[in-house]
Amino acid sequence: PEVGFRVMHTTTVPIEVELTGRIVATRTAEVRPQIAGVIQRRLFTEGALVHAGQPLYRIDPSLYQASVAQAQANLASAEANAAAQGAKADRYRPLAEQGAVAAQDYTDVAAAARQARAAVAQTRAALDTARINLRFTTVPAPITGRIGWSLFTEGALVTSGQADPLAVIS
Repeated sequence: PEVGFRVMHTTTVPIEVELTGRIVATRTAEVRPQIAGVIQRRLFTEGALVHAGQPLYRIDPSLYQASVAQAQANLASAEANAAAQGAKADRYRPLAEQGAVAAQDYTDVAAAARQARAAVAQTRAALDTARINLRFTTVPAPITGRIGWSLFTEGALVTSGQADPLAVIS
């Protein structure tokens, strides 16, 4: 048998190195509801780029609309009562100064007027809370990024303290 041979020459050869690596998003946000309710609609396509503030889910607003209406009615009632109590206190003041009514009666009427004004402030705060909760029926994207799979579908009941996010944005 014959044996062949080759002449070796010096050349430059690039060294290739393969390393394992991971890619992680610099920002990640979990989309969570701030109120309880049933999801009516999903307003995004899974895997799409979403922008901060973009509506992602619509939760049934009917209960929260009713709460706003009730709070508005309570505020109107409190304002009417405050106006009546304030007018009564204004009428009693000169009578109390003249001694035509007992000082205690005027004190009671003036206190009732202050309580009525406080009730107006309380019902105004309740109306603000109801409006905020109504606004929370639309769940927005907290950051701009690519949204993953929706973990909840239309008809699912969600709550503000639930363990699982609705979706994750990276």
